[in-house]
Parts: sequence; structure tokens; C-alpha cells
Amino acid sequence: MPSDLRDAPRWEAAFVAASAIAGEPASAVASALGDAELARAADLVRALEAPSREARARALARAVSDVVLALDAMRFA
Repeated sequence: MPSDLRDAPRWEAAFVAASAIAGEPASAVASALGDAELARAADLVRALEAPSREARARALARAVSDVVLALDAMRFA
């Protein structure tokens, strides 16, 4: 596990990032989340709706790298 769970990415951001990689539109992903969950992932959802392809790619790369870093920090038995 990450040394401190507060450092781990929120599951909502990981869900939004994985959904984006799978090709789901940001609006569909947003509607799949509840209000509280959407609020926690709102910055990423907004970034994935940006008109700039580069901005969307950067936001997605940032979110995915956070998940990968958290996975890498885990210790498996």
C-alpha cells in the first residue's frame, strides 16, 4: 500500500481515467457517478471535456500516472 492512504489517488479519478481510456465520453462517465463522487472527480471530468486535444491528453496522463505510481508503491504478499 502507499505509505499513507491520503497519498493514494481517489477511486473516482481512477474510474474517470479508466473510462476515458476505454473511450467513454466524459458526460457518460459523469452521469455514472453520484453527486458526491462527481464532485471529487470534477476537475478531471472538466479537463477531459476541454476543446484542446493536448489538454485532454495531459489531464488523462496525469490521472493515469497517479494510479500507476500508487500501484507501484503497493507491497504485494
